[in-house]
Amino acid sequence: MSSPATIDMTYLETFIGERDDVLLLQDAVYGAIKNNHYFFSFLEKKRTGLYLLKEDAQARGITTLIDEMFEMVSYDQFVELTVKQSKQITW
Repeated sequence: MSSPATIDMTYLETFIGERDDVLLLQDAVYGAIKNNHYFFSFLEKKRTGLYLLKEDAQARGITTLIDEMFEMVSYDQFVELTVKQSKQITW
């Protein structure tokens, strides 16, 4: 939910497993912009299960800048992801 500039991704990567999904919300959607340096090492390791909330990207005017590794999802799909993953961590 936080801006990528304020997140220690190296630390957070230790909590993300191979089968985990990552959903970017609010200001975190900036992390899905192509060629951003904040999530670069993370994106090299994790190639699937990467999502961002479409409405948050639209509100920030960045939908055309999103890296193709991320899938934009609606609120309904957001709910489906929470059902799929029984445990969630928010940072």
